[in-house]
Amino acid sequence: MKKWFNKKLLNQTGSSLIEVIVATGVIALVLTALVAGMTVSLQTSAEAKYRSQAIKRGQEAMEVFRRERTLLGWHGFINQFGSGGTYCLQTLPAPRGSFTLGECASNESLVISGLDFYRNAIVSVDNTDPTNAQMKVEIVITWNSGRTEHNIDLTQVFRQWD
Repeated sequence: MKKWFNKKLLNQTGSSLIEVIVATGVIALVLTALVAGMTVSLQTSAEAKYRSQAIKRGQEAMEVFRRERTLLGWHGFINQFGSGGTYCLQTLPAPRGSFTLGECASNESLVISGLDFYRNAIVSVDNTDPTNAQMKVEIVITWNSGRTEHNIDLTQVFRQWD
């Protein structure tokens, strides 16, 4: 009887060791999956934060063009931007101020949350129909989060109403 009991005990010890190894492997896989999921979640959250900041800065820039349209009237507005082009809006100009023609250089960025954001306004004027002239303003915000370059575009078409 004692031999049978010892034999049975030895057989159980081996299978228990295998069960412990398998359980440890399963736990390791589950923990790895949880850590990977949390990492992806944090990256997605950071990207959403950067995108939100970019949209906010784009809306600020578009408001400057709306303000200028209101302050200068249509003819003053079209005279200021009539040639079209790309304007760097690292800092927003004062009312009735001057805009800097040219794309933002690498040292003309907005630093937000440790990242460089570049804010450009692309202005194009359509005078093909003088009675219905219009100006299209496209605000482009670009940033690089380390893995890829991102951008958002905000567009508005201004028309003569006065």
